[in-house]
Amino acid sequence: MEAFLQIFLSHCNKPPPASSSVCMAGIFEQHILPASPKMHRYAYTILRNEVAAEDVVQECLTKIWTKRDVLKDVLNPEAWAMRIVRNQCLDWVKLNRLSPLGKEADQMATHLATDSQLMVDDQQMWLQKVIDSMPPKHKDAYYLREVEEMSYQDIADVLTLSIDDVKVSIHRARTHVRSLLQKLDAYGIAN
Repeated sequence: MEAFLQIFLSHCNKPPPASSSVCMAGIFEQHILPASPKMHRYAYTILRNEVAAEDVVQECLTKIWTKRDVLKDVLNPEAWAMRIVRNQCLDWVKLNRLSPLGKEADQMATHLATDSQLMVDDQQMWLQKVIDSMPPKHKDAYYLREVEEMSYQDIADVLTLSIDDVKVSIHRARTHVRSLLQKLDAYGIAN
């Protein structure tokens, strides 16, 4: 980290180009570099990984350095830099698919996700069994309405039924699904 800061300091000590009236490198040196330890602590707080935090801060300093011409328009350069660190950390978390809370929370989330996924899979299996037990007319009407979200008129056209027949079929299918799922939920059986 220190070597990286030295590189930036050496760039900041160069005289500004003749076309530039304000030395953006000076703003970088005065406001951003002193905040780099704070940036690192903030990145570490989010990532809980020393190496990743250093990498993120270096990426942020590089981004800020390449956009140093915008620094003159920024009211609070330190806050701007911290926002860049936060966004970069969140991008890093997304890219690496890690929890920002650390390994323990990540493992717990994985365990909970696995448990909840098993429950969802089980519910989907039972729902499919319930739907498969319906008469074809009810099953098709239910599927087209609930899954495909078709209107009653479109379902009537697809199944060549009257709208009243479609409504009755969907009502009976919903009643059938509700009663069997309630029975399963209450007693653990689906008969």
